[in-house]
Amino acid sequence: MKLKKTIIVASALVAGALTSSAATYSLFNVAAGPGVDTLWANADGTLMNGTGSVSMGYFATNPDTSAILTSEDLFALLSLNSFTVVQSAVAGTSTAFTAPGFLAEDPSSGGTITIGNALLGRKIYAIATDAATLASRTASSVYSMFEVATIVDDVPFEQSYVANPAGSTIILGNLGAYEDSGDAFGLGAGTYTTLGLAGVPEPSAALLGGIGALGLLRRRRN
Repeated sequence: MKLKKTIIVASALVAGALTSSAATYSLFNVAAGPGVDTLWANADGTLMNGTGSVSMGYFATNPDTSAILTSEDLFALLSLNSFTVVQSAVAGTSTAFTAPGFLAEDPSSGGTITIGNALLGRKIYAIATDAATLASRTASSVYSMFEVATIVDDVPFEQSYVANPAGSTIILGNLGAYEDSGDAFGLGAGTYTTLGLAGVPEPSAALLGGIGALGLLRRRRN
């Protein structure tokens, strides 16, 4: 029963991709249960469930992701380098699979990419935030982010891009763990990896760090 539920969702996504006339994009992290699935989480480690949002898309130009160290860095990048959203959703609210931390969205269809298209070589990213939508973010919003894929030619085969944190190189955010001891998701009991939003340092911690830096500077001068 558990595997059947997952297979039905996966089959629906595959069918959607095969019947499309162009590249497809989907947010999907229902794979094979604990040890395989990576769940979307908040900054405090709780699973995203009907709040915040996850968006998949690309920037106007490929960014230098090595410079994205904090949520403030990503906020600045989003403000300067426009981000086109091709698929968005809220974890825990998918019609096919509603468990916290999971997304199981039907693929959205994009235009066919052929030689000469400006999108060839553009990187696709998945960005989660505590804001209701990526467009409604504020300077205090927090995020997680990873690279999904690079857009390639749809000829002779149409491409399908799936945003799943599992096995991805994380650009921003915190990897953690969630213990499902009672098979709450219907995919098997066990430990799931989580991708949490990047937390904001406590004011006291930031202050102590600043004081420590001043102490080191004074010691060097002496």
